[in-house]
Amino acid sequence: MNSLKSIGHNLIFVAVIALFWGYALSFNNATGWAVAASITGIGLLSALTLLIPLHRLTVHATLVKQQNRQFLQLTLPAKPWLTWVTLSLQNPELTLQPTGQPQQWQTTTPLPRGVYDQVTLNLRFNDPLHLLVKRRRQTLKTALIVPPVLASTAAATIFKQLAPLIHAAPTNSSDASGFETQDFRPYHPGDPSNQIDWKLSAKQQTPMLRVLANDEPAPWGWVFFATSDTDLEAHLAAFYTFVQLVSDLPANILLLGATQQLSANVLPDAFASYQPANTTAVPATALRQHRIVLFADHSAQARALFDQLQAQNLQVTRFDWAAKGGGPDASRT
Repeated sequence: MNSLKSIGHNLIFVAVIALFWGYALSFNNATGWAVAASITGIGLLSALTLLIPLHRLTVHATLVKQQNRQFLQLTLPAKPWLTWVTLSLQNPELTLQPTGQPQQWQTTTPLPRGVYDQVTLNLRFNDPLHLLVKRRRQTLKTALIVPPVLASTAAATIFKQLAPLIHAAPTNSSDASGFETQDFRPYHPGDPSNQIDWKLSAKQQTPMLRVLANDEPAPWGWVFFATSDTDLEAHLAAFYTFVQLVSDLPANILLLGATQQLSANVLPDAFASYQPANTTAVPATALRQHRIVLFADHSAQARALFDQLQAQNLQVTRFDWAAKGGGPDASRT
């Protein structure tokens, strides 16, 4: 298609040259011959500039973060003749605009969440007089990852809803004397305050916890599950920001959807590629001995998943997104 557009554009200029030669041959005057020869010479010089091989042109694609959003930026090598080259995006289909830097363009809108392993663009090369044109489609192999945007307000609301649960003492802790101290470690939110060693804390200038034998608190399990696209981006962004907010807590992150993804840390590529579940089957999990919080919708699969987790582990809390506005609403179980 690009080749056909280029041929059609260039044939118009060839037709103009043919008209001038027809005029010169018909009237056989000096002016006609001079104009025809001049137009032909200009056309030949313009055609020579189109011999530059666009297939060897290297375009660099990078992500630029602005106001908590990712924009795609495309840059050409710093060569003088490249000032006649312009770019347009085909996949993803977004509009480009010059950034003000030489041979550099940027999308006018941020890239949607996702993993972009390739980018397809169109190159348009005009001669200096913009008489002839040459087009070429190019596919760039990339590894661009666009995670969810940070939703600080929503994450803070989630934390406020879950704060009583997070700061509650684990059910397996004990106030009884006779428990031997196995080790010391820094205090984390949710740890039992009665196990803080105040003398060591004063020496270390930070709260230190006495780890009792056979009394290591169970890790948290943050589980996200969705079955539809309704408010998915807002919910996923809030969850993504929340798990970063509580990253000091020992926890496993489980993303349940089209594919099951388990991560001990916050991996942007897992969140970027997340897709909601599209079947009626309930995903199987194995998060026993965890303090689990299930972030889910109101689907039947979500309710069945909660029952499954509750059967495996009694320390399960379901966090439901509010029906309106995508706001959070937590209920303990």
